[in-house]
Amino acid sequence: MFRLLCAALAAVGLCLAPQASAVPGQCWQSPFGGFCDTLPQADGSFQHCESVGFGSSSYRNCYQACMDNVGRLMPTDYDYETPC
Repeated sequence: MFRLLCAALAAVGLCLAPQASAVPGQCWQSPFGGFCDTLPQADGSFQHCESVGFGSSSYRNCYQACMDNVGRLMPTDYDYETPC
């Protein structure tokens, strides 16, 4: 029953969380997850990390990203020759 309650609370938290709109240097965290972006590098790329879960059941995913022409997050690889 406790696990079901925790899963329901996590689902509600994800539904109510704001969109992870990437802005270099911006972070948003809650008890159920969030995201954080590092400051941009010289080429404009930055590291975008998203986390979800609660306590020992939390997960984190990080990747290098750039902003596209309309301000949306665009994942890239770690090849520094890839322009933003």
